[in-house]
Amino acid sequence: MKRVRVRSWSFHNLLVWLLLYLLVGPFFAAKPSMHILVNLMMSAVLFSAGYAVNRQSKMFTLILVLMGVTLVLFWVDVFELVSFSHQASSMILCLYLGLLAYSLARLIFTTRTITPALISGALCLYLIFGMLWGSLYYLLELLHPGSFTGTLLTGAVTPSENLHYFQYFSFVTLTTLGYGDILPQNRFATAFCQIEAIIGQFFMAVLVARFVGIQVAQEFGGDK
Repeated sequence: MKRVRVRSWSFHNLLVWLLLYLLVGPFFAAKPSMHILVNLMMSAVLFSAGYAVNRQSKMFTLILVLMGVTLVLFWVDVFELVSFSHQASSMILCLYLGLLAYSLARLIFTTRTITPALISGALCLYLIFGMLWGSLYYLLELLHPGSFTGTLLTGAVTPSENLHYFQYFSFVTLTTLGYGDILPQNRFATAFCQIEAIIGQFFMAVLVARFVGIQVAQEFGGDK
């Protein structure tokens, strides 16, 4: 199997920005005056994620293009330079996050040595999964209004705040916690929720098995 080089600091950097965006972003999303700060954090996440992708990947160029388009749409929305479809921009964001998740998964599951960078990369992948599904829920609500209901959604003031609520719902679903404050209301929404819950459980099981297998192989290899 081909050995993959993992850039340690890129995964650590991405993890910091992901946590900052997910933990701090919701406090500013409801305030239009702080919208630019939320977009700065999101831009840092998107840029750091694109840089963390293996440059030898066949999708690297496509990921860079989608990253550029996504960032441009974010900042066009911030400064209201032109009007554009939120559905279209959400689709591009979902596609970008999906390609990121696929590329990072390939990078992580083909690495044959456990390092702090690999662990950070696995955590980043888990968080990106949550963001991806949150963006999918947001897109589904845009395409089919009423797909989700809940007191949180009715109190949303800005699209950014709405997106954060769907990302919150995504992580609650990914961990199969389920508070019940946001509920799916049609077959499309329930299907997405079901798939995410299954992926969340499979991811942890497969990741732990993979890491244990690598660790055992390293120990036996070191004894020889």
